Amino acid sequence: MKKNVLLIISLIGMFINSNAQVANFDALTFDSTGVWNGSDLSGVFEEEGFQFYNSFNPEWSSWSGFSISSQVDDTTAGWSNQYSVYNGEAYSGSNFALGTSGASISFESKVIDGFYITNSTYAALSMLHGDSFAKKFGGASGDDSDWFKLSVIGKLDTVVTDTVEFYLADYRFEDNSQDYIVSDWTWLDLNALGEVSELSFEFSSTDNGQWGMNTPAYFCMDDFKVNTLDLDENIAEVISIYPNPVQDMLSINISGVLSLFDLSGKLVKSNSVVAGNPISMSELKSGLYIAKVGSHIKKIVKY
Repeated sequence: MKKNVLLIISLIGMFINSNAQVANFDALTFDSTGVWNGSDLSGVFEEEGFQFYNSFNPEWSSWSGFSISSQVDDTTAGWSNQYSVYNGEAYSGSNFALGTSGASISFESKVIDGFYITNSTYAALSMLHGDSFAKKFGGASGDDSDWFKLSVIGKLDTVVTDTVEFYLADYRFEDNSQDYIVSDWTWLDLNALGEVSELSFEFSSTDNGQWGMNTPAYFCMDDFKVNTLDLDENIAEVISIYPNPVQDMLSINISGVLSLFDLSGKLVKSNSVVAGNPISMSELKSGLYIAKVGSHIKKIVKY
């Protein structure tokens, strides 16, 4: 039985990955710097139908929006190390995206699953130790209630749908031992934004001066993803199918059209269902299937 469970888990992972639309930034090759910062004046990096926008100023050799990097120096502080990830490695592969002020992404309208996020080395070490522009988070006593936040704003045809907020650092806890600066790659779920065609990113911090925010406005992104079959685990919890695993008959807690897909994505069964009424599964072979009723998704096992 344990072997069967492990096999099912493995198959689920294969199914999700095979139907995911993922921008992992690894298709890009670099020169000796290990960075693309828009100096070619292309204004955009495109992968898997997603456009990551960049604006490069040749006069100042500066940029805004997104750059793509493979730099992993997690110890050198300061602006000269602005392209490195604090985690010390990309989440997957060798490359990751680096976002700063003015970052935005556009694409054909869809529901975005999310992406993995962490701090840049420049921002993390600035918050951890302070620098000539920014304060040490927590202050000398460690009691200052500092924070650094990224807001992800979803838009559909320029209309804002919703905003998801993520704290890249948070020192607001009464117990200072709970204060943190994000150092691990962390999944940021964006399903709450609904159907969108553009994402924009805004930074905010408790450390501000005469010219705006003192905290370095950077974040690192990897595996920007949408699942092409809308297989979303949070949505999946809404639907209940029982018994699961099933042998002959199953029931569902909602009414609608039940569609069953095999692991290749092929539709193998489609029936109108009424909540609570049993449905025959006897004609199906043993294996793993994806059940879809409306926007609700559930994995089921036939034995």
